[in-house]
Amino acid sequence: MQKTTDQHNIILIGIDTLRADHLGCYGYHRPTSPAIDALAKESVLFENCFSQAPITAPSFMSIMTSRYPTYHGVVSNIGGTGRGGRMYVLDQNIPTMAEILKKEGYVTGAFTDGGNLYGKLGFDRGFEYYSMNLKYEFQMPGIIPKDEIFKWLESNSSKKFYLFFHTFAVHNPWAVPNKYLKIFDHNYNGKLLVSQLLMDKLKRPGRSPRVPFLEIVDKEDKKDIDYLKAIYDSAVRYVDDFVGELLAFLEKLKIDKNTIIVFTADHGEEFLEHGILGHKQFYNELLHVPLIIKAPGFKEFVKINDEIQSIDIMPTVLDLLNIRNIAPIHGMSLISPRSRDNEPITLAEAQGLGYAIRYKKYKYIFPAYKSYKVREDELYDLEKDPSENNNIALQNLDIVEEMLCRREHELYSRVTLPHPRRKIIYLEHPFT
Repeated sequence: MQKTTDQHNIILIGIDTLRADHLGCYGYHRPTSPAIDALAKESVLFENCFSQAPITAPSFMSIMTSRYPTYHGVVSNIGGTGRGGRMYVLDQNIPTMAEILKKEGYVTGAFTDGGNLYGKLGFDRGFEYYSMNLKYEFQMPGIIPKDEIFKWLESNSSKKFYLFFHTFAVHNPWAVPNKYLKIFDHNYNGKLLVSQLLMDKLKRPGRSPRVPFLEIVDKEDKKDIDYLKAIYDSAVRYVDDFVGELLAFLEKLKIDKNTIIVFTADHGEEFLEHGILGHKQFYNELLHVPLIIKAPGFKEFVKINDEIQSIDIMPTVLDLLNIRNIAPIHGMSLISPRSRDNEPITLAEAQGLGYAIRYKKYKYIFPAYKSYKVREDELYDLEKDPSENNNIALQNLDIVEEMLCRREHELYSRVTLPHPRRKIIYLEHPFT
């Protein structure tokens, strides 16, 4: 990879809850992602990118600031009762990628589904236009506001711009247009049916329909779980179709050749691989995320097997644009040879959930309190046990101790950063 030298636009596509291993370019067996696969063939594909949190707000804020959650301060999702919520706010002294690019003369716009990317958490900082798509919260089919996005692109196509796109379409309960819901499972005859009718039935005042939807799943019924995977894959295909339309629109505007595209996700989704439905744990089905980067300076398709992190996205984009970063960060540019570790470490954390660290062939998970099982350390030999099923912590407490030390070394030796000033706010309706 090499740096670009001319004026270039940047589009960051962040798909909420997208597992890397459900894309064709990462080896998936279903045709979920023909447009994304085609993009990958013109890009650099990172096979082993790991998120900094298994939940949305901390993970995306790490992407936006190139800091571990402890050091940007948005360490949890929005909490609280009903639709009200307690939320951490990004420290004003920590710059975001949008702020840096805006200072460099870029027009900045973001199109999100809101929720845990609620603007006042700090996600809207640096964006001249920050859209939160309310259709998602009301479960309207066809939730991606492509007309709004394309209009913004057309209006700013003659300028250098930074566009951030985020969608919850791949997040349960997968309220995508009905034509997608059966493309991967034509024969399901169980009690689950993802449709607008079900969404209306499951709605409760002040409560998202996502939670009760999972409550009606029979976890012992393989047919139900296979159906969930099928509609999840259908939602991926819906997003993929939009990506295809977006790429075609860039070509129509004749700006495809000078636009850097970064495609990634905040975390994945678990389908009972480790006992739950959803995303609250630190296993690889949740932390392994896609990362595809297309830039004018890239001459051919490349797969990179190095273990990298989502915090590396921001410094890579700035490096591609020859923009000198204005603040210390944890991430490292992926196009600068001097920045790559011989023995890379990846870290993930979230308040109340614990943390995970990968180093060499081992992965350690620090136990948060879990009411449904005994609290215990977890250690996995990823070479022998890539699915993380055989916990060897009690037999290898010396390695556990080494992993604990490695975490502290990673946090404190890579770069010296102050802890952020913690600020919280409460809003009655944070999703609107």
